[in-house]
Parts: sequence; C-alpha cells; structure tokens
Amino acid sequence: MRPHGRAQVSQNAPRALAVCDRCGFMYNLDNLQWQWDWQQGPRLFNLRILVCPTCLDVPQESGRTIVLPPDPIPVHNPRPENYVAADNPTSALGFNPGSLASPVSGISANIGNLTHNGGREAAFFWNGQPVAASSTNVTSRFQPNTQPLVNKRLAACAALAVSNSSFQNTIGKNWNQNTAGATISTPSTAGVVTHTVSGFIAYAPTDQPFLRAGPTGFLFQGSSDGINWTSLAGGTTAGTAGETLTVTAGGGAYQYHQFVLQGDGFSSIGVAGLSIAISDAAPNDI
Repeated sequence: MRPHGRAQVSQNAPRALAVCDRCGFMYNLDNLQWQWDWQQGPRLFNLRILVCPTCLDVPQESGRTIVLPPDPIPVHNPRPENYVAADNPTSALGFNPGSLASPVSGISANIGNLTHNGGREAAFFWNGQPVAASSTNVTSRFQPNTQPLVNKRLAACAALAVSNSSFQNTIGKNWNQNTAGATISTPSTAGVVTHTVSGFIAYAPTDQPFLRAGPTGFLFQGSSDGINWTSLAGGTTAGTAGETLTVTAGGGAYQYHQFVLQGDGFSSIGVAGLSIAISDAAPNDI
C-alpha cells in the first residue's frame, strides 16, 4: 500500500485522499475545510483553499469593515462641564488656558507662526503680569518678585509640532498694535509706534531644547513693514532642555521685532518665554 500520510484508508469504506493546500500533508478529502477570511468588507470571503484542521485559521478581524452605530439622540438643554477649566487650573507652571483669550501684554500685539500647543501668547505669559522694569540692561532688568515663570513643557509653550525648514519659525511683537489688533495712537503722536531694543532673553521648554534635534541657529530681527527684516543679532543655541539665551541686540527703531529659530522640517520646536528689553521707553514690554 502506498504511503497515505494522515489519511485513513479502509477497503470496506473507501474515502478520497487529498493534500492540504497549506502544509502539504495528505488527509482524507472530507477532513479538509474551506478557508474563509474578511476581505475589507462586511462579509466573509472564501479564499478557495482547502486546509487541514491544524492549518485552519480564524478570520482576521482587522480586515473586517467597522460598522459605526448611529449617533445618540441629543438631549434638550444640555449642561456640560467646563472641562478646559477643570483640567487646566492656573498653576505654578505659568500657563493658564484662560489667558489665551486675553493676552497679558496690552501695549503690543504678539506675532509669529509658533501657534501650536500654548500658542503665541504662551511665550509672553509671565507670572500673571508683564514685567514693568525700566532698566535697559537685558541681563539685570528682572526683580526677584517679577522673575518670569518659564518652567513649561513643550505642550504649554509657543510651538510647532513640526518645525519649518530654515529660519522660518518666528515669535515676536508688533509695537503699533494692542492685543485686540487695534492701532495704538496718542493725542501727541499720530505716527507709527516704534521701539529701539537693547536685547532679549529667550527660554527653551523644560523637556526639550528650542529644536528637539539639538543645537540650531537663531536670529533677532527688526522690521518697519513686517515683510523686510533686518538681523540685529544671531548665534547658535546650546541644544539643551530648559536653555536660557541672553543676547544683546543693537539697531534702530522698528515697528516689529521677532525671535527666529532655524528648523529642520521634521523636529518639534518651541519657545517657553521671550522677554524683549526696550531701551527707548519704560516700562519695558515682554
């Protein structure tokens, strides 16, 4: 008698032999089963292969179409909890979601494209109030009771989840507008509001450098129209988490000033705090 593998042979009750389409062992044909599977649809699909009990697979659910149930019927007069206020109370980290609707600086408007996470205003949220110091020395103008709170993780900073390539990651000020976007004017001065800056201090998030990939270039620029920019200072960051940059900047009076970081097109980038020292007026703005 020829080898018959795992099949049963009987001369009194002959049964057809067959080979499993998966393992190749010989079985009785009536012991083999059709293999079914989900094929990106709502029904099982016959793969048209006969397999033995050992090789028979359970249909893979990942190929099954997900049928979503209907939305629940809405209720009348709902009273949802204020989850933003409940989940994000004002804390010692210096970030309060309520401040995003009402930026703390009233003498200028925040500009720049670091609008993710905490948004532009997060870079200028300092201890609840702007620092009102008259010193023009950028390294000594903070008093103990007005030391800025910049202990922020990237999630609470002015940031971008994916940095722009080259020097296209900006945060700064438009001195000619207030927080509502209205032009600032006084009875004695009808012209454009400009300021001369003596320097700035920039703070990196506590959980990553300014650019997550490491050291990167930075510029501090001034502009009269918000389009054409003049570089007043520049350098390279150390690439450490929680880094502080204290930089002296020169140049004339400009309507716009901005801190610019060089990105790589794939790493996250963020600024926890930016303080700009005005040398031609007091109090300084941040």
